[in-house]
Amino acid sequence: MDFYSAQDEARARSRRLLGLFGVAVLTTVLAVHFGVETLLAWQSERQFVFRMHWEILPWTAGITLLPMLLGVLSKRLSLSDGGAAVAEAMGGRRVATDTSDFLEKRLLNVVEEVAIASGVRVPEVWVLEGEAGINAFAAGLDASQAVVAVSRGCLETLTREELQGVVGHEFSHILNGDMRLNFEMLTWISGILVLSILGQILIRLAPHLGGSTESRRSSSRSKSGADSLPLLLFLSGVGLLVVGSVGAFFARWIQAAISRQREFLADASAVQFTRNPQGICGALKKIGGYEAGSRLEAARSEEVAHMLFCESTSSWFAGLFATHPPLSERIIRLEPAWGGEMLRGDEKTEIPSDGEGLAVSGFHGGAYVESREVLQSLPQKWVGLARDPGSSGRVILGLLQAVEAEKSEGGGLEGCSVVQQMALLDLALSAARRLPSPAVENLLESCERQVVSDGVLNIFEMMLLQSIRRHLGVAAGIRQSPATQYSEASSLREPFRVVLSAAAALGGGDVEQLDSCFERGWQGFNLGVTVRLPVEDIPVLRIVEALSEIEKGSSALRGTLVHGCYAAVSSDGTITDLEAAFVRAVGDAVGVPVPPPRPEGLRG
Repeated sequence: MDFYSAQDEARARSRRLLGLFGVAVLTTVLAVHFGVETLLAWQSERQFVFRMHWEILPWTAGITLLPMLLGVLSKRLSLSDGGAAVAEAMGGRRVATDTSDFLEKRLLNVVEEVAIASGVRVPEVWVLEGEAGINAFAAGLDASQAVVAVSRGCLETLTREELQGVVGHEFSHILNGDMRLNFEMLTWISGILVLSILGQILIRLAPHLGGSTESRRSSSRSKSGADSLPLLLFLSGVGLLVVGSVGAFFARWIQAAISRQREFLADASAVQFTRNPQGICGALKKIGGYEAGSRLEAARSEEVAHMLFCESTSSWFAGLFATHPPLSERIIRLEPAWGGEMLRGDEKTEIPSDGEGLAVSGFHGGAYVESREVLQSLPQKWVGLARDPGSSGRVILGLLQAVEAEKSEGGGLEGCSVVQQMALLDLALSAARRLPSPAVENLLESCERQVVSDGVLNIFEMMLLQSIRRHLGVAAGIRQSPATQYSEASSLREPFRVVLSAAAALGGGDVEQLDSCFERGWQGFNLGVTVRLPVEDIPVLRIVEALSEIEKGSSALRGTLVHGCYAAVSSDGTITDLEAAFVRAVGDAVGVPVPPPRPEGLRG
C-alpha cells in the first residue's frame, strides 16, 4: 500500500473536520444570541416583533463563551496529571523494567524498538490486567508525558509482529499529535456541555423565584415586571439546555469523525514504522475472529474510547458516534486483496523466542536500519543501567561526557556510535521520568555542570542537553511547554536562519556546498531570499536562544523547522548518523517528535 498517500489523505480530512468543529462552537454562540433576541421580543410591551440587535452580539457571545471557557479550564485541570493517570483510572499497572513475565518483557522490547523507529522518546508502558479483549491506547498531554497501555488479552493473543503493529499504531497517535488533538476536542465538548448544565440549574431555580400565589397569577396578566422573572428563567434554562445538548451532539459527532480519520492515519504509520502491513492486519483480523473482540470491562472505557486501538463497547448509536472505522474497512485499506477471512484469536498463538520475529525499521544514516539490531548491539551493562531509574542519571551524564570527550562522529560511551548513544538516551530518559521531582532537578543541574565543565560548548552536547531539559522537565512537572506566541513564519525569520545555518554546516564542504544545503532547507519557509550565516556567527548559545524562540511558535511552524533541517542535511543525497541525531535533537528542543523522513524527500 502507499501509506504516505494514506497519511496525507487522513490529515486533509481531519483538517476539514476540525473546521466543522469550530463551526459547531460558533453556531452555539449564534443560537444563544438568537434565544436572547427572542426573549427581548417577548418582553417588549409592544406587539411581538422580532428583529436582530447585532450591537449586543459581543455581550451574548461573552455570556456564552465565559461558562464554556470555565468548563474547558475545569476539564484541563482534571486531565493535567497526564497519561499515567488515565492508565491508572483504567485499571492499568505500570510494567517494571525488570519484570520476570516473558510477555511483558517482549512488550517492553517492542515499545523500545518502535520508539527508535518512530523518533519518539520511549514512553511508560502499562498493562490493563483482567482485560481479555485485544485493545491498547496512548495517552498524555505531551510526548514527554505519554504512556502506552495494552490489555492482557493483547499480550496473550497476538504474535510479536502483530504486537508491533498495534504498538506502532499507538506511537502514531503520539507522533502525529493525536493525543493533544483529542485533549482539545474533549475539553471543548465539556465546555459546550456546561451550557446544558446551566440550563438545568435555571429550570430548577425558576419555581423558587416566583413569589406568592397571588404574584404568580398577576404574572399571567402581564409579561413585564419582576413577576415574569420565573418564566424568563425557565425559558432561558430550556434554551440553554437545548442549545448545549444540540451543540454537544454535533461536537461529539465531529469528534468521532475526526477520530476515525486519525485511525486511518495511525494504521498507515504503523506500516511505515514496522515495514510490515501483515502485523497490524493480523491484529485487526484476530479482533474480528476473537470472541472477546476488543471489548474492555473498565468503567471508564467509554470516556477514553477515542484513544483506543479499536471500539471497546457496542450500543444502538455506535454507528453514529463510532470513534473507529469498521474493521473490514481498516483491513482493506492495508490489504486490498483481503478476502474477508478473520483469524481465530481464541487460539493462543505460539509465542516466538526472544530472538525471533520481525524487527522494526527506523531511519538513520540515510537508510532504514533495524531498530531491534540497534538495541541488541548496545553494551548490556549500560542497557541495564539505563533501564533502571536509580542509575539512569549515571547513563545520561555518561553520554554527555562521551560527547564532550569525543566530538567526532562514531566515538563516545565505550565506543558507541551516535545511533547507539541516542538509543541509550531514549532508554535512560524513559526510566528517569519515574524519579521524584527533586531528583530530576538535581540531575538537570548535574547535566548543565557537565556540559560547561571544560569551558567549551559543543553543538551536539548542547542539543542533547536541550532534549534532556525538555523531556525530564515536562515529565516531572517542573517545566511547562511555553504558550504559542508566534503563528507567522516571518516572526521567526532570524531564529530559523540561525538553526538552519547550523544544520547546513554539519556536513562540511566548501562555501558553495554549504550555501546549497542552506538554500534547499530555506525553500520550505516561503520567506523570500536570505543568506546563510557563517559558522563563526552561530555560536552554540545563539542556537539555543533561537530554539527557545521557535518553541513559542505554532506546531505548524515548529514542524516546518524540522522539515527544513532534514532538507538541508539531505541535500547531498545522504544523511549521516550525526546529522540525523542533530535533527532529532532539534525536534526534541522545540517539542516536535521526529518521524522517519520519506525516502524520496522529506515532506509529509
